Amino acid sequence: MSHAAHAQDGNGASAEEIGEAVGEVALTPLSDLNLRAERVPEVLLELDSPYQPIVPRRCSAIGAEVATLDAALGPDADAPQTEDDDTLERVQSGASSIVGGLIPFRSLVRELSGAEDRERRLLELHIRGVARRAYLRGVASALGCSPPAAPRPYVAPPSTDE
Repeated sequence: MSHAAHAQDGNGASAEEIGEAVGEVALTPLSDLNLRAERVPEVLLELDSPYQPIVPRRCSAIGAEVATLDAALGPDADAPQTEDDDTLERVQSGASSIVGGLIPFRSLVRELSGAEDRERRLLELHIRGVARRAYLRGVASALGCSPPAAPRPYVAPPSTDE
């Protein structure tokens, strides 16, 4: 990749990230017409129930499954927070809404094209994956496992009382 592709703008986004965001905005109508299928992580498709048996019931196996779910779902609530600037994400979301708003009768188009059903199914799979990760981490905690299999210890935010 060229040096220019990694050059940062004033908000911390690289030229490559900006290009990807513009591409996502441009593809919004294809998603609404159900012509653009997002790849669903295999781990979510294979999950029958969040509470299916954990085999083998060992900290290392649980940690490996948690890591796989983290890769598919994004970081869990106890993951260390980064100071990433979310400006690009907010601009992309707003621009996608504007582009999507240009489609007449968008909600009807989404329903007829099957895009609405697909989005519901993706949400269901995501929720099932989040529930599985929470279940695994609860079992890991009960077994006395260490993070990342078990949740990181809760640390209260610093008090702002004076």
